[in-house]
Parts: sequence; C-alpha cells; structure tokens
Amino acid sequence: MAVRRRAEGRRPLFSVVTIVRNEAPRLPRLLESLAPLRARGGEVVVLDTGSDDGTAELAKAAGCRVFVEPGRFDWRLTKAQARRIERAFARGGEGPLVQAGVRLFDFGRARAWAAGLAGCDYQLAVDGADVVDALDIDALNAIVRAAESPILHFETRMLSPEGWMLEARGYFHDRRRARWSGRSHNFVQARAKEASGKPVLLPRDHLRVSHHTTLEKAREILPGTALEMLAHPDSIRWTYFLARALAARGHARSGLEVALRLDRPQVAPPLRSAGLCMAALCRARSGASEDEVEGFLLRAALRDSSRRDPLIRLATRRMALGDMQGAASFAAAALSIPPRTGVSEAEENHGTRPHAILYWALLWLGRREEARAHFEACRRLDPSNPLFASHARLFGPPPPFEAART
Repeated sequence: MAVRRRAEGRRPLFSVVTIVRNEAPRLPRLLESLAPLRARGGEVVVLDTGSDDGTAELAKAAGCRVFVEPGRFDWRLTKAQARRIERAFARGGEGPLVQAGVRLFDFGRARAWAAGLAGCDYQLAVDGADVVDALDIDALNAIVRAAESPILHFETRMLSPEGWMLEARGYFHDRRRARWSGRSHNFVQARAKEASGKPVLLPRDHLRVSHHTTLEKAREILPGTALEMLAHPDSIRWTYFLARALAARGHARSGLEVALRLDRPQVAPPLRSAGLCMAALCRARSGASEDEVEGFLLRAALRDSSRRDPLIRLATRRMALGDMQGAASFAAAALSIPPRTGVSEAEENHGTRPHAILYWALLWLGRREEARAHFEACRRLDPSNPLFASHARLFGPPPPFEAART
C-alpha cells in the first residue's frame, strides 16, 4: 500500500492537451519533450481536427489518448460579416481587410472540446509543434494541490518573422473554474464566480514552452479577431489583438486607429505601452516624420517604465540615423530595467540586443573599453553568433587573462 501511495504521489495531477492538424513532422518533438511526464504515467490528450498526414496514427502509436473530429470546428466568413468588418475597421482607403467565404478555424471551441476529453481538471494546453523546455512535475503538482488560482501563466517563446518573441501565456488552468474563449486568438478566462485577481507567472524552471508553429503554417487570424471586437467593443484584450493583427497584415492606417484606443487610463500600463509601440510602427509604415514616430515611442516608455521594448526601439532608430550618443543613452536606459515577461516582446530585448547597440555605439563614440564590456556580454550570452565572432577584430587582442585561458 505504501508503494502504491508513493507511485500515485509521483503521477502528474494535470493532463497535457493539444489540438493538431497535419503535425506529423513536428509532433514527435513535443512528445519527446513530454517524456518525463509520460514516464510518470501522465496523460497526453490529442484532438486531431482533420489531418491527412498520419498525425493521429503517430500520436496513438506514442501512447496518447487520441480523438478525431474533422471539420467540426471549421467555419466560413459570410459576406455580411465581411462587410461589417470593412465598415467598422477599414481606414484610409485600405482593404479589403478580409475575404468572404474563406475557410477558418474556431480555436476556442476546439480548445474547449479538447479540455472536456481530458481526465484531469488541471490542464496544460500546448500546440502540436510546441516544445516544453521546462516541466517541473513535482512543483506543478504542489500548485495543483493548493489550487489557489484557476489560471497560471508561464513564459512562452513565440517564433515570428521578426525572430523569437517572449510573452506570458495563461494556458495552465483548472477547467472547472476557467473556460476557453476566442475564435482566432484563444485564451483562458476565469468563470464568472471566480476572482481573476493579479496574474500569476510561474517560475521559468517550473514551466516554459517554445512555440514553433508560426512560420510553418499559415493562419488567418484577422476575421475572427475582428468579429470578436465587434461582439465586445469595449474589450481591451480584443482591441490589443485586433491592432496587432491589422499591423501584422500591413494595414497601417486601420491598425493605428485601433492601437490608439489602448492609450486610456483604464488600460493596464503594459498594454498602453504596447499599443503606442504598435502606433509608432503603423505611422512609420505610413511615412510619418521621425519626430512623430519617436513621439509615440517616448510616450510608450513613459506609460510603463518596466518595459524595455520602447527604449530599445528608440535606440535602434537613433542608431539608424547615425545618432550614436542617443542610441547609447536609450540602450543604457533599457538595460537598467530588469527583464520581465508579460506582453509580447522580442526575446533579444532580454539578452544581447541592448548590449549590441551599446558596444557598436560606444565604439563609434571612441569609448572602446566601455564598448568592450558590452561586446563581451554579447559573446557570453550568444557565443555561437557569427556576427559577434567577426566583430572580435574590432577590439584587438583579448585582455591578458583571456589570452592565458585560451
């Protein structure tokens, strides 16, 4: 009996749940990263929504609980819906923003369906191409037993055309006290009787995920996001997502108007700051003056002094204009802010980027020894980067202790 209790104590008290379609080349990476959970009897639930590449068979062979529901969550944008979206959000002659008749996928419904198939109430939702970089099962079990919050956020690395982004994602949750929402962007929100409170961010050694899907599979998110905004016109969350979707699609004038709706006192400082950064991007793409673009970024920095992003954007623009003193000042200000995972931000902002701007700007300013310290920080943080290797010649031979070590 004692042996049985120890075994049950080691078993994960949460399920891992994923929805997939044609993920056969990528799903093995996820399952390999979940090997410790599976070795301890943990459950992996796979909802296949219409694969034709053997994904479901692969998942079954790996011991996952597999359910197949082709077409259940597909939907098409009607002409009436497309017209409403154009009237509400198209600005400055932009458009069409969306196309009627396009086949789309309701991620929120699919997530909710998959959640109901799992054996555990507490669940970690991932995508089929994700990799779980850190998974402390014992720590997560302790959190589940305490059951203090229905939604727990964790650090997620998101691959995008601009590189790796970092954000806090609230996909570790208790399905009894939280539910899925959203057609294109999907998220977990506390049920009506549950107090959401201040978001809880798990330590990165408890749970951390890398999301690889973005560049490998096309995903149309604008129609569903726009419809959610029409249904919830006062929603801060959908305002942010719609502004981001419009900016990503190159609809700068339309995106600008939505992004500026975030700059209100009732909006949390990180989202106000992020909205102004999006506004700066939209105005830059529309050919606005440098003063106007930087004005938005300066306001973004003032709205939330705990985000590096606006300061690093300012440093990058100053460097492009040849203002090395300005670039160094903004980069140094960014570096003085402790890294924090929250609203989506470039991963390099927490790593080499401020140091790289500083060493290059300080070199141009003739401050070689100060520049060397930031260059060495770059080499330490990213030792395999070929750019840093090629720039080593700019600093001459290494200090004596480095020469002795090599």
